[in-house]
Amino acid sequence: FSVVPQTSQEDDSTDWEVKSVQDGVVRTNCMDCLDRTNVVQSMFGRLILFRQLQERKGLQVNDSGARRITRRTLPLESIIGYKKQPLTLPWDEGEVAHRCLWADNADAISNLYAGTPALKGDFTRTGKRTKRGAMNDGVNSLQRYYLNNFIDADRQEGMDLLVGSTQFNFISSEGDRDSSRA
Repeated sequence: FSVVPQTSQEDDSTDWEVKSVQDGVVRTNCMDCLDRTNVVQSMFGRLILFRQLQERKGLQVNDSGARRITRRTLPLESIIGYKKQPLTLPWDEGEVAHRCLWADNADAISNLYAGTPALKGDFTRTGKRTKRGAMNDGVNSLQRYYLNNFIDADRQEGMDLLVGSTQFNFISSEGDRDSSRA
């Protein structure tokens, strides 16, 4: 969604006008892998971020002090750089910030659903697979195996209760448990 300032020549005030709104959603999911889904979504996110920055609008003040809305475009070398390497943003700071933000979000979601940080975090953060990243993925996979087979039933029951997909009609109190054992 895009909002741009509209200036009034009479009183030099600025109002905001909605120029475009989102009209769709990209849904990507791998049936059994939250982590592969995240890698693909990060590529879509990078593309959309580049397009938004390329189409941005803003105020420009001329020498006489008058303000007007102009379309600011990215430098030509940035556009050419992105077309040559569409998997990275054409400026280093933006690429690093995008990767770190995306990887931190992936870790948070993965911790919620799987109990461990996201797999392939090294690729999301750096764009490369590393030996250390593969080792971390191995450790995380073992942790997920243990959690899924021995701990996850209680976590799933709690999630079901939290989102309302399971009705708990009877929750016993401590006194009820003691009297039923006698």
